[in-house]
Amino acid sequence: MDNYSKARDRLKMGLEDLRRGLARYSEGDYPDAVFRFQLSVENACKSILSFLGIEFEKTHFPSVLIGRLVSDKERLKKLNLSREQITYLTLIISHASFLESQGSMPRYGWETEERIIMPSEVYVKDVAKELLRSTLEGLSNVVKFFSEFKSLPPDLSGMINQLKNVVDDASGKLG
Repeated sequence: MDNYSKARDRLKMGLEDLRRGLARYSEGDYPDAVFRFQLSVENACKSILSFLGIEFEKTHFPSVLIGRLVSDKERLKKLNLSREQITYLTLIISHASFLESQGSMPRYGWETEERIIMPSEVYVKDVAKELLRSTLEGLSNVVKFFSEFKSLPPDLSGMINQLKNVVDDASGKLG
């Protein structure tokens, strides 16, 4: 499979998870919404890595890999990325790492000496709203990053446009 196809498929998975997360959020299932937001941004980051031809092993922390890329001046030079694209990558790292730092808490809670704090106790509406805001900002920067490339294959470009539409719609509703 070529890099463009991998990027497209990762974006598609990210878009599907974003839609699921938005549905869970509107239903009040905030822990599952946050989990889906994490997956969405994770796949969007992986789509960038695939697009750039960067091989990686299974990870739930792709922002670390993008961070290594951004701090490797030689590699950046070879990729011929613009200043704007590097700025977008930096913003993506910021938002993605915030979501990645939630780890498995949205699914399993937090174990203390006395009890397990349930995910629903941690991920209330206000917390989920901030994580959704970060998700949308991160994904908006993913769209901007890809939009800097002028000759994308139509199927990848179409997926980017779909993601942009969902992000714009959700951002408008979030206020």
